[in-house]
Amino acid sequence: MLDWIIYVYIVLFFFGIYFLILFILLYVKNRKELYSFPKPTRFPMVSIITPAYNEESAIERTIKNLLALDYPKDKKEIIIVNDGSTDSTAEIIQRLMRAHGEIKLINKKNSGKADSLNRGIAIAKGELIIVVDADSFPARDCIKKTIGYFEQDEKIAAVTTKVLAKNNKNFMERYQVFDYVVIAWSRKIMDFIDSVYVTNGPFSIYRKDLVKKVGGFDKKNMTEDIELTWNLLSKGYKTKMSYSASVYTIVPNTLMGWIRQRIRWNLGGWQTLYKYRRHFLKGGNSFGYFIINYVALSFILALVGFFLSLRWIALKLLFYLREVPFIFQGYNPLKYAEFSFIVSFLLLFGLIFLCLALFYYKFSIRNENIKSKSILTILIYTFIYRPIYIVPLVASIFKLIKGDIRWFTK
Repeated sequence: MLDWIIYVYIVLFFFGIYFLILFILLYVKNRKELYSFPKPTRFPMVSIITPAYNEESAIERTIKNLLALDYPKDKKEIIIVNDGSTDSTAEIIQRLMRAHGEIKLINKKNSGKADSLNRGIAIAKGELIIVVDADSFPARDCIKKTIGYFEQDEKIAAVTTKVLAKNNKNFMERYQVFDYVVIAWSRKIMDFIDSVYVTNGPFSIYRKDLVKKVGGFDKKNMTEDIELTWNLLSKGYKTKMSYSASVYTIVPNTLMGWIRQRIRWNLGGWQTLYKYRRHFLKGGNSFGYFIINYVALSFILALVGFFLSLRWIALKLLFYLREVPFIFQGYNPLKYAEFSFIVSFLLLFGLIFLCLALFYYKFSIRNENIKSKSILTILIYTFIYRPIYIVPLVASIFKLIKGDIRWFTK
């Protein structure tokens, strides 16, 4: 094995182990604060904005869910932005409007989610704006468990919530339930070092004046929620997460649907990294010295690890295919296997990384309502579901090279 490849493996394992230990230590230190949130002393006007494009199957349930949110009725307005739907989305909204005066409807030509949100912000009366996706269902107490953060610090520009998967039937759905729990837990851990780097679309709340000040949502970005978060952080504002506030969202129920969704997420990630590239390795706040470098490193190490794994599999496969005739003649291919110090060292690193990852996943799900928390479930998640992540990541790079940047989920 070439020396440089050995060093690459060491770097991969080092950063993987480093971040796992960091997150586990942050959890241990702050575990008593995991579910805490500041209780509000006042109830400012809020504007809930939901963009909708061909959402006839979910929009009525979503709106009824928003109407049922525990918040003073006279301090809440619901703005639905119909983004040129070709189904019965607009008709369903209009029917609900007749019975509920707090619902407003904006009809426009299809121009994307970010533009829809900006249109809603333009007419919003609220001091705070709440973004809720058309296929998402916030818990009844979601607003009251988030708005208190804005009283803590005027620099707090946005607060996000714990996103959980609503559907839970087949393999892809069940392991997305697991995955969303891990993602939410990880995001809350990062909150303890002021590093919440995405305020998610299913339910996040913002100071309207600050969103307007930084120019609103970027219409060219595939992940407008990440881009706005980075925009706010790069300007010195803060973001927080309320781990006690939950929102349930409908997740893709097929592998191809999941891949299309994750391609969009990765495309938006690459777009955002490029847009804010001048902040790499620059201090000032957590955005410059941690967030952007952490995200970039995660992308790069995932790709490097993938291609090294492909190389290893190809070499081993070639070796054993060539040895097949000799095996039938009594040759033992393991007889001359080399286990040098450096190979043993890498195996040890790999074992440490695996054990830490299993502990990490176990910590993240321990208090959540998941059907199975067994070690078998965690192993399937680790060795079957998680490796699929590389497919949309690699696909997104080919899409970027081809210039094929478009919405892949509908």
